[in-house]
Amino acid sequence: MIFKLILFMNLTLHQLKAFQAIAKFQSITKAAEAMNMTQPAVSIQLKNLQEQFEVPLTEIIGKKIHITEFGQELVETADKIFGELDQIEEKMLELKGLLGGKIRISAVSTGKYILPYLVADFMKIYPHVEFSLEISNRFNVLAQLQENTTDLALVSLWPEDLELDSIHLAENQWFLACSPENKSKYVASIQAGQWEKIPFILREKGSGTRTMMEKFFNEREIHVASKLELTTNEAVKQAIMAGLGASLLSNFSIAQEVKEGRICILDLSGLPLKADWRLIWLKQKKHSPAVHAFIRWLSENKSILVRNHFPSLV
Repeated sequence: MIFKLILFMNLTLHQLKAFQAIAKFQSITKAAEAMNMTQPAVSIQLKNLQEQFEVPLTEIIGKKIHITEFGQELVETADKIFGELDQIEEKMLELKGLLGGKIRISAVSTGKYILPYLVADFMKIYPHVEFSLEISNRFNVLAQLQENTTDLALVSLWPEDLELDSIHLAENQWFLACSPENKSKYVASIQAGQWEKIPFILREKGSGTRTMMEKFFNEREIHVASKLELTTNEAVKQAIMAGLGASLLSNFSIAQEVKEGRICILDLSGLPLKADWRLIWLKQKKHSPAVHAFIRWLSENKSILVRNHFPSLV
């Protein structure tokens, strides 16, 4: 209803933008500061906007400005209008190949085997976009998402306590891996039920791989002996290849080493463990045009990307 009225009124985008800010901050002074305008200039925009409606948009209660019910409808309509305009601007920039801005992505440790390929292909199309990539464990990645210090996060274990949107990229599989020289010895220990004879290499607390490993062994009441704890997936891989023990590793991280015969997979009932690689973000997050473009591009091309860069895992 109100959207149709706006089409036949002499409203300006400046008036709507000022009213948005006033509604957000519930203060003309703070709205002026946020818009880098003077307080009288914002007051004039509000006055000119109000003159076009026969019902009040705001009211003063206890020296504080409040948005009326009708005014709130106008704010919601303004949000839709500016959202549509942002999408048009974003599309125009894309068509010109001039999309710019910065995208911040945090990824769990194994994500470093996936994320660079996604970024590289996107930047071939939009070279003006900058990326900030951070690799950490799952605990830190989710903390960055909640603290709004990252736009997107790449994880393979879904966090149940957050309101999220996501894109499914591929299946992640964890295998029990060891060096070729240790394989027969570890297989014999497993068959004899003597898991304690296998030195296990663990990731640090807070990592998704550590969580999956502990869940797997706890559910089966298997007691394992840990001889080494490391903070990165790459360090675990190197320790395995050095013959220091066995560990649970993602297929994305060991595909090349298995192919070259430097790492062996131990066949075991219940393995591989499976989860989904997902790019996630907070539902309430307002993304920049660059982030929107990256999400849309990834949604449209994810199957091709996985097939092109990880053919042995498809």
